[in-house]
Amino acid sequence: MDSELIPPLDGVRVLDFSRYVSGPYAGMLLADAGAEVIKVEPEGGEVSRSLPPIMQDGAGNDHSTYFLRLNRGKKSVVLDPRSAEHRPALERLIASADVVLENFRPGAFEAWGLGWEELQRINPRLTYATITGFGHSPSRSRDWPAFNLVAEAMAGVVGRFPEGDQPAKAAGLPFGDSMASLHAVNGIVMSLLRRATTGRGSRVDIAMYDSMLSANEWSIACQSGAGIEVELGATVHPWFAPYGFFEARDGWLCICVATDGAWKQFCAVAGLDQLWSDMRLRTGTGRAEHFHEVIASPMSAWLAATPARTAATLLADAGVPAAPLQRPPDLVDDEQGRTREMLTDHPVGDGGSITLAGNPVRIEPRLAPHAQGFSTPGQHTDEILGELFPEHAISLPSH
Repeated sequence: MDSELIPPLDGVRVLDFSRYVSGPYAGMLLADAGAEVIKVEPEGGEVSRSLPPIMQDGAGNDHSTYFLRLNRGKKSVVLDPRSAEHRPALERLIASADVVLENFRPGAFEAWGLGWEELQRINPRLTYATITGFGHSPSRSRDWPAFNLVAEAMAGVVGRFPEGDQPAKAAGLPFGDSMASLHAVNGIVMSLLRRATTGRGSRVDIAMYDSMLSANEWSIACQSGAGIEVELGATVHPWFAPYGFFEARDGWLCICVATDGAWKQFCAVAGLDQLWSDMRLRTGTGRAEHFHEVIASPMSAWLAATPARTAATLLADAGVPAAPLQRPPDLVDDEQGRTREMLTDHPVGDGGSITLAGNPVRIEPRLAPHAQGFSTPGQHTDEILGELFPEHAISLPSH
Protein backbone atom coordinates (compact mmCIF):
# COMPACT_ATOMS: atom_id res chain seq x y z
CA MET A 1 0.00 0.00 0.00
CA ASP A 2 1.15 3.52 -0.78
CA SER A 3 2.61 4.89 2.47
CA GLU A 4 0.64 8.10 2.00
CA LEU A 5 -2.60 6.12 2.16
CA ILE A 6 -1.87 4.28 5.41
CA PRO A 7 -4.40 5.38 8.06
CA PRO A 8 -2.79 7.41 10.89
CA LEU A 9 -3.37 4.73 13.56
CA ASP A 10 -2.80 1.70 11.35
CA GLY A 11 -1.38 -1.17 13.42
CA VAL A 12 -2.66 0.19 16.76
CA ARG A 13 -4.83 -2.26 18.71
CA VAL A 14 -7.37 -0.76 21.13
CA LEU A 15 -9.35 -2.80 23.67
CA ASP A 16 -12.58 -0.92 24.28
CA PHE A 17 -14.19 -2.06 27.54
CA SER A 18 -16.48 0.99 27.66
CA ARG A 19 -20.23 1.43 27.42
CA TYR A 20 -22.81 4.19 26.94
CA VAL A 21 -21.28 7.29 25.27
CA SER A 22 -17.93 8.72 26.39
CA GLY A 23 -15.78 5.62 25.93
CA PRO A 24 -17.50 4.23 22.82
CA TYR A 25 -17.31 7.61 21.08
CA ALA A 26 -13.57 7.81 21.75
CA GLY A 27 -13.14 4.25 20.50
CA MET A 28 -15.07 5.02 17.33
CA LEU A 29 -12.87 8.02 16.56
CA LEU A 30 -9.81 5.80 16.97
CA ALA A 31 -11.36 3.23 14.62
CA ASP A 32 -12.01 5.99 12.08
CA ALA A 33 -8.28 6.79 12.26
CA GLY A 34 -7.40 3.20 11.33
CA ALA A 35 -6.92 1.57 14.72
CA GLU A 36 -8.14 -1.99 15.26
CA VAL A 37 -10.73 -1.41 17.97
CA ILE A 38 -11.97 -4.50 19.77
CA LYS A 39 -15.00 -4.19 22.02
CA VAL A 40 -14.53 -6.44 25.06
CA GLU A 41 -18.09 -7.20 26.11
CA PRO A 42 -20.00 -9.33 28.61
CA GLU A 43 -22.20 -12.16 27.43
CA GLY A 44 -25.02 -10.65 25.37
CA GLY A 45 -23.10 -7.45 24.68
CA GLU A 46 -22.66 -4.13 26.43
CA VAL A 47 -25.71 -2.42 27.85
CA SER A 48 -26.25 0.15 25.11
CA ARG A 49 -26.95 -2.56 22.50
CA SER A 50 -30.50 -2.70 23.88
CA LEU A 51 -31.15 0.99 24.56
CA PRO A 52 -33.77 3.00 22.63
CA PRO A 53 -34.50 4.36 20.14
CA ILE A 54 -34.81 1.12 18.17
CA MET A 55 -34.71 0.83 14.38
CA GLN A 56 -35.55 -2.19 12.26
CA ASP A 57 -33.60 -3.50 9.28
CA GLY A 58 -35.19 -4.82 6.09
CA ALA A 59 -35.92 -8.19 7.71
CA GLY A 60 -37.62 -6.67 10.75
CA ASN A 61 -34.69 -7.25 13.14
CA ASP A 62 -34.28 -4.70 15.94
CA HIS A 63 -31.13 -2.58 16.27
CA SER A 64 -30.35 0.10 18.84
CA THR A 65 -29.56 3.43 17.21
CA TYR A 66 -28.03 4.42 20.57
CA PHE A 67 -25.44 1.69 19.99
CA LEU A 68 -25.02 2.12 16.24
CA ARG A 69 -24.17 5.80 16.42
CA LEU A 70 -21.06 5.16 18.54
CA ASN A 71 -19.71 1.77 17.54
CA ARG A 72 -19.05 1.59 13.82
CA GLY A 73 -15.92 -0.19 12.66
CA LYS A 74 -15.27 -2.18 15.85
CA LYS A 75 -14.71 -5.89 16.34
CA SER A 76 -16.25 -7.72 19.31
CA VAL A 77 -15.04 -10.41 21.70
CA VAL A 78 -16.94 -11.73 24.69
CA LEU A 79 -14.67 -11.95 27.74
CA ASP A 80 -15.62 -11.36 31.36
CA PRO A 81 -12.88 -9.62 33.41
CA ARG A 82 -14.38 -11.19 36.55
CA SER A 83 -14.11 -14.76 35.25
CA ALA A 84 -11.16 -16.95 36.26
CA GLU A 85 -11.86 -19.08 33.17
CA HIS A 86 -11.49 -16.09 30.88
CA ARG A 87 -8.45 -14.60 32.66
CA PRO A 88 -5.69 -16.30 30.59
CA ALA A 89 -7.30 -15.20 27.34
CA LEU A 90 -7.88 -11.69 28.67
CA GLU A 91 -4.26 -11.32 29.79
CA ARG A 92 -2.93 -12.46 26.42
CA LEU A 93 -5.31 -10.06 24.68
CA ILE A 94 -4.07 -7.19 26.87
CA ALA A 95 -0.48 -8.20 26.14
CA SER A 96 -1.21 -7.85 22.41
CA ALA A 97 -2.80 -4.40 22.73
CA ASP A 98 -1.52 -0.85 22.54
CA VAL A 99 -4.44 0.78 24.36
CA VAL A 100 -7.02 -0.21 26.98
CA LEU A 101 -9.99 2.17 27.10
CA GLU A 102 -12.66 2.03 29.81
CA ASN A 103 -15.21 4.33 31.44
CA PHE A 104 -16.19 2.44 34.60
CA ARG A 105 -16.27 4.19 37.96
CA PRO A 106 -12.93 4.40 39.80
CA GLY A 107 -12.00 1.13 41.48
CA ALA A 108 -13.85 -1.21 39.12
CA PHE A 109 -10.80 -2.44 37.23
CA GLU A 110 -8.82 -2.66 40.48
CA ALA A 111 -11.57 -4.85 41.93
CA TRP A 112 -11.19 -7.16 38.93
CA GLY A 113 -7.43 -7.38 39.44
CA LEU A 114 -6.74 -5.14 36.43
CA GLY A 115 -5.51 -1.92 37.99
CA TRP A 116 -2.76 0.16 36.45
CA GLU A 117 0.05 -1.73 38.17
CA GLU A 118 -1.26 -5.09 36.98
CA LEU A 119 -1.80 -3.80 33.45
CA GLN A 120 1.80 -2.53 33.42
CA ARG A 121 3.00 -5.96 34.53
CA ILE A 122 1.10 -7.63 31.70
CA ASN A 123 2.12 -5.07 29.09
CA PRO A 124 4.62 -2.29 29.98
CA ARG A 125 3.99 -0.58 26.61
CA LEU A 126 0.24 -0.26 27.22
CA THR A 127 -1.65 3.03 27.30
CA TYR A 128 -4.42 2.79 29.90
CA ALA A 129 -7.11 5.43 29.23
CA THR A 130 -9.99 5.99 31.63
CA ILE A 131 -12.98 8.33 31.41
CA THR A 132 -14.87 8.99 34.64
CA GLY A 133 -17.03 11.74 36.05
CA PHE A 134 -14.41 13.29 38.34
CA GLY A 135 -11.14 11.50 37.65
CA HIS A 136 -9.11 8.85 39.47
CA SER A 137 -7.00 11.13 41.69
CA PRO A 138 -8.23 11.66 45.29
CA SER A 139 -11.06 14.21 45.51
CA ARG A 140 -14.37 14.75 47.32
CA SER A 141 -16.36 13.78 44.23
CA ARG A 142 -14.09 11.02 42.93
CA ASP A 143 -16.54 8.18 43.55
CA TRP A 144 -19.72 9.97 42.53
CA PRO A 145 -21.61 8.44 39.59
CA ALA A 146 -21.84 10.80 36.65
CA PHE A 147 -23.61 11.24 33.36
CA ASN A 148 -23.04 14.16 31.01
CA LEU A 149 -25.55 16.50 32.69
CA VAL A 150 -23.86 15.98 36.08
CA ALA A 151 -20.53 17.14 34.65
CA GLU A 152 -22.14 20.05 32.82
CA ALA A 153 -23.94 21.23 35.96
CA MET A 154 -20.86 20.98 38.19
CA ALA A 155 -18.73 22.82 35.61
CA GLY A 156 -21.23 25.68 35.28
CA VAL A 157 -22.09 25.29 31.62
CA VAL A 158 -25.86 25.06 32.12
CA GLY A 159 -27.32 28.46 31.28
CA ARG A 160 -29.92 30.42 33.21
CA PHE A 161 -33.03 32.13 32.04
CA PRO A 162 -32.47 35.90 31.74
CA GLU A 163 -35.35 36.67 34.08
CA GLY A 164 -33.92 34.78 37.03
CA ASP A 165 -31.69 32.05 38.37
CA GLN A 166 -33.77 29.12 37.16
CA PRO A 167 -31.52 26.75 35.18
CA ALA A 168 -32.21 26.55 31.48
CA LYS A 169 -33.16 23.21 30.01
CA ALA A 170 -30.27 20.97 29.02
CA ALA A 171 -29.21 21.11 25.39
CA GLY A 172 -30.08 17.42 25.02
CA LEU A 173 -26.69 16.65 23.47
CA PRO A 174 -24.15 14.76 25.60
CA PHE A 175 -21.46 17.45 25.62
CA GLY A 176 -20.17 16.21 28.97
CA ASP A 177 -19.51 12.86 27.31
CA SER A 178 -18.28 13.97 23.90
CA MET A 179 -15.83 16.58 25.21
CA ALA A 180 -14.29 13.94 27.47
CA SER A 181 -14.08 11.59 24.49
CA LEU A 182 -12.15 14.14 22.46
CA HIS A 183 -9.70 14.74 25.29
CA ALA A 184 -9.29 10.98 25.75
CA VAL A 185 -8.36 10.57 22.08
CA ASN A 186 -5.85 13.41 22.40
CA GLY A 187 -4.36 11.84 25.51
CA ILE A 188 -4.13 8.42 23.89
CA VAL A 189 -2.34 9.77 20.82
CA MET A 190 0.03 11.79 23.03
CA SER A 191 0.79 8.66 25.04
CA LEU A 192 1.51 6.64 21.90
CA LEU A 193 3.84 9.37 20.66
CA ARG A 194 5.72 9.41 23.95
CA ARG A 195 5.97 5.61 23.90
CA ALA A 196 7.81 5.87 20.59
CA THR A 197 10.56 7.67 22.54
CA THR A 198 10.46 5.99 25.96
CA GLY A 199 9.23 2.51 25.04
CA ARG A 200 6.73 2.57 27.90
CA GLY A 201 3.02 3.21 28.13
CA SER A 202 1.17 5.83 30.18
CA ARG A 203 -2.00 6.24 32.16
CA VAL A 204 -4.48 8.73 30.68
CA ASP A 205 -6.94 9.96 33.34
CA ILE A 206 -9.83 11.94 31.79
CA ALA A 207 -12.65 13.40 33.88
CA MET A 208 -15.90 14.63 32.36
CA TYR A 209 -15.94 17.47 34.90
CA ASP A 210 -12.41 18.53 33.93
CA SER A 211 -13.35 18.52 30.25
CA MET A 212 -16.40 20.69 30.78
CA LEU A 213 -14.52 23.06 33.10
CA SER A 214 -11.94 23.47 30.34
CA ALA A 215 -14.74 24.21 27.86
CA ASN A 216 -16.10 26.86 30.26
CA GLU A 217 -12.80 28.75 30.36
CA TRP A 218 -14.45 32.01 29.26
CA SER A 219 -16.69 32.17 32.32
CA ILE A 220 -13.80 31.39 34.65
CA ALA A 221 -11.53 34.05 33.15
CA CYS A 222 -14.26 36.72 33.17
CA GLN A 223 -15.17 35.97 36.78
CA SER A 224 -11.65 35.77 38.17
CA GLY A 225 -10.10 38.50 36.04
CA ALA A 226 -12.84 41.12 35.74
CA GLY A 227 -15.40 40.07 38.37
CA ILE A 228 -18.04 39.60 35.66
CA GLU A 229 -20.44 36.66 35.84
CA VAL A 230 -21.11 35.58 32.28
CA GLU A 231 -24.81 34.95 31.73
CA LEU A 232 -24.88 31.83 29.61
CA GLY A 233 -27.89 31.80 27.31
CA ALA A 234 -28.51 35.54 27.55
CA THR A 235 -30.59 37.02 24.74
CA VAL A 236 -28.08 39.89 24.33
CA HIS A 237 -24.33 39.36 24.42
CA PRO A 238 -22.68 41.67 26.99
CA TRP A 239 -20.20 43.10 24.46
CA PHE A 240 -21.56 42.38 20.96
CA ALA A 241 -24.88 42.88 19.20
CA PRO A 242 -26.72 41.61 17.27
CA TYR A 243 -25.29 38.30 18.48
CA GLY A 244 -27.56 35.31 19.00
CA PHE A 245 -30.67 33.67 17.57
CA PHE A 246 -33.33 35.71 15.83
CA GLU A 247 -36.70 34.84 14.29
CA ALA A 248 -37.21 35.39 10.58
CA ARG A 249 -40.28 34.93 8.36
CA ASP A 250 -40.26 31.13 8.33
CA GLY A 251 -37.82 30.10 11.04
CA TRP A 252 -34.79 31.08 13.04
CA LEU A 253 -31.21 31.98 12.23
CA CYS A 254 -28.11 32.95 14.15
CA ILE A 255 -26.36 36.25 13.52
CA CYS A 256 -22.95 37.05 15.02
CA VAL A 257 -21.97 40.68 14.61
CA ALA A 258 -18.73 40.65 16.59
CA THR A 259 -16.83 43.44 14.81
CA ASP A 260 -17.57 46.97 13.73
CA GLY A 261 -16.92 45.99 10.12
CA ALA A 262 -19.51 43.22 10.35
CA TRP A 263 -21.96 45.77 11.77
CA LYS A 264 -21.48 48.00 8.73
CA GLN A 265 -22.12 45.04 6.40
CA PHE A 266 -25.16 43.95 8.42
CA CYS A 267 -26.74 47.38 8.09
CA ALA A 268 -26.05 47.42 4.35
CA VAL A 269 -27.58 43.98 3.75
CA ALA A 270 -30.64 44.71 5.89
CA GLY A 271 -31.14 48.17 4.38
CA LEU A 272 -30.83 49.80 7.81
CA ASP A 273 -28.60 52.74 6.96
CA GLN A 274 -30.14 54.76 9.80
CA LEU A 275 -28.62 52.33 12.29
CA TRP A 276 -25.17 52.65 10.77
CA SER A 277 -25.49 56.43 11.01
CA ASP A 278 -26.28 56.27 14.73
CA MET A 279 -22.96 56.96 16.47
CA ARG A 280 -24.14 55.25 19.64
CA LEU A 281 -24.00 51.96 17.76
CA ARG A 282 -20.48 52.20 16.35
CA THR A 283 -19.01 49.93 19.05
CA GLY A 284 -19.97 46.47 20.24
CA THR A 285 -20.66 47.64 23.79
CA GLY A 286 -22.77 50.49 22.45
CA ARG A 287 -24.82 48.11 20.33
CA ALA A 288 -25.29 45.77 23.28
CA GLU A 289 -26.39 48.66 25.51
CA HIS A 290 -28.90 50.06 23.02
CA PHE A 291 -29.99 46.82 21.34
CA HIS A 292 -33.53 46.63 22.74
CA GLU A 293 -34.39 50.30 22.41
CA VAL A 294 -32.78 51.05 19.01
CA ILE A 295 -31.82 47.93 17.02
CA ALA A 296 -34.42 45.30 17.86
CA SER A 297 -37.48 46.83 16.19
CA PRO A 298 -36.10 47.67 12.70
CA MET A 299 -34.07 44.48 12.67
CA SER A 300 -37.16 42.41 13.51
CA ALA A 301 -39.13 44.13 10.75
CA TRP A 302 -36.49 43.17 8.16
CA LEU A 303 -36.33 39.58 9.38
CA ALA A 304 -40.13 39.25 9.48
CA ALA A 305 -40.21 39.89 5.73
CA THR A 306 -37.23 37.63 4.92
CA PRO A 307 -36.95 33.80 4.98
CA ALA A 308 -34.37 32.59 7.47
CA ARG A 309 -32.15 30.84 4.94
CA THR A 310 -32.26 33.83 2.61
CA ALA A 311 -31.30 36.24 5.39
CA ALA A 312 -28.47 33.97 6.53
CA THR A 313 -27.15 33.56 2.98
CA LEU A 314 -27.25 37.27 2.26
CA LEU A 315 -25.40 38.07 5.48
CA ALA A 316 -22.83 35.29 5.13
CA ASP A 317 -22.10 36.22 1.51
CA ALA A 318 -21.45 39.78 2.72
CA GLY A 319 -18.99 38.59 5.36
CA VAL A 320 -21.32 38.61 8.39
CA PRO A 321 -21.21 35.30 10.31
CA ALA A 322 -24.72 33.85 10.05
CA ALA A 323 -26.48 30.54 9.43
CA PRO A 324 -30.00 29.14 9.45
CA LEU A 325 -31.01 27.23 12.58
CA GLN A 326 -31.46 23.67 11.33
CA ARG A 327 -33.43 20.89 12.95
CA PRO A 328 -32.66 17.14 12.76
CA PRO A 329 -34.84 16.59 9.65
CA ASP A 330 -32.77 19.28 7.91
CA LEU A 331 -29.46 17.73 8.92
CA VAL A 332 -29.83 14.23 7.48
CA ASP A 333 -29.54 15.51 3.92
CA ASP A 334 -27.71 18.76 4.60
CA GLU A 335 -25.70 19.72 1.51
CA GLN A 336 -22.75 20.99 3.54
CA GLY A 337 -22.62 17.82 5.61
CA ARG A 338 -22.75 15.60 2.53
CA THR A 339 -20.14 17.65 0.70
CA ARG A 340 -17.72 17.37 3.64
CA GLU A 341 -18.50 13.64 4.09
CA MET A 342 -19.80 14.43 7.56
CA LEU A 343 -23.02 12.54 6.83
CA THR A 344 -22.33 8.95 5.87
CA ASP A 345 -24.66 6.02 5.21
CA HIS A 346 -23.94 2.66 6.83
CA PRO A 347 -25.59 -0.74 6.21
CA VAL A 348 -27.35 -2.26 9.22
CA GLY A 349 -28.27 -5.92 9.57
CA ASP A 350 -30.31 -7.39 6.74
CA GLY A 351 -31.09 -4.59 4.29
CA GLY A 352 -31.17 -1.74 6.80
CA SER A 353 -29.30 1.55 6.66
CA ILE A 354 -28.53 4.43 9.00
CA THR A 355 -27.03 7.86 8.40
CA LEU A 356 -24.38 8.78 10.96
CA ALA A 357 -22.31 11.84 11.71
CA GLY A 358 -18.81 11.41 10.33
CA ASN A 359 -15.39 12.11 11.80
CA PRO A 360 -14.49 15.82 11.62
CA VAL A 361 -10.73 15.18 11.58
CA ARG A 362 -9.47 15.40 7.99
CA ILE A 363 -5.91 14.33 7.28
CA GLU A 364 -5.06 14.45 3.60
CA PRO A 365 -4.48 12.26 1.72
CA ARG A 366 -6.84 9.88 3.44
CA LEU A 367 -8.15 6.40 2.90
CA ALA A 368 -11.59 5.24 4.10
CA PRO A 369 -12.14 8.23 6.43
CA HIS A 370 -14.98 6.55 8.33
CA ALA A 371 -14.91 3.05 9.76
CA GLN A 372 -17.65 0.75 8.51
CA GLY A 373 -19.69 -2.13 9.85
CA PHE A 374 -21.30 -3.10 13.15
CA SER A 375 -20.34 -6.23 15.03
CA THR A 376 -22.62 -8.59 16.94
CA PRO A 377 -21.64 -9.56 20.50
CA GLY A 378 -18.67 -11.92 20.38
CA GLN A 379 -18.58 -12.00 16.58
CA HIS A 380 -14.76 -11.97 16.49
CA THR A 381 -13.99 -13.99 19.64
CA ASP A 382 -12.84 -17.12 17.84
CA GLU A 383 -10.91 -15.16 15.21
CA ILE A 384 -8.95 -13.00 17.64
CA LEU A 385 -8.35 -15.58 20.37
CA GLY A 386 -7.40 -18.11 17.72
CA GLU A 387 -4.60 -15.72 16.70
CA LEU A 388 -3.49 -15.34 20.31
CA PHE A 389 -3.53 -19.08 21.06
CA PRO A 390 -2.20 -20.74 17.92
CA GLU A 391 -0.77 -23.61 19.97
CA HIS A 392 -4.24 -24.34 21.44
CA ALA A 393 -2.57 -24.94 24.79
CA ILE A 394 -5.42 -23.13 26.49
CA SER A 395 -8.97 -23.81 25.41
CA LEU A 396 -10.89 -20.81 24.17
CA PRO A 397 -13.50 -19.47 26.61
CA SER A 398 -17.09 -20.28 25.83
CA HIS A 399 -19.25 -17.41 24.51
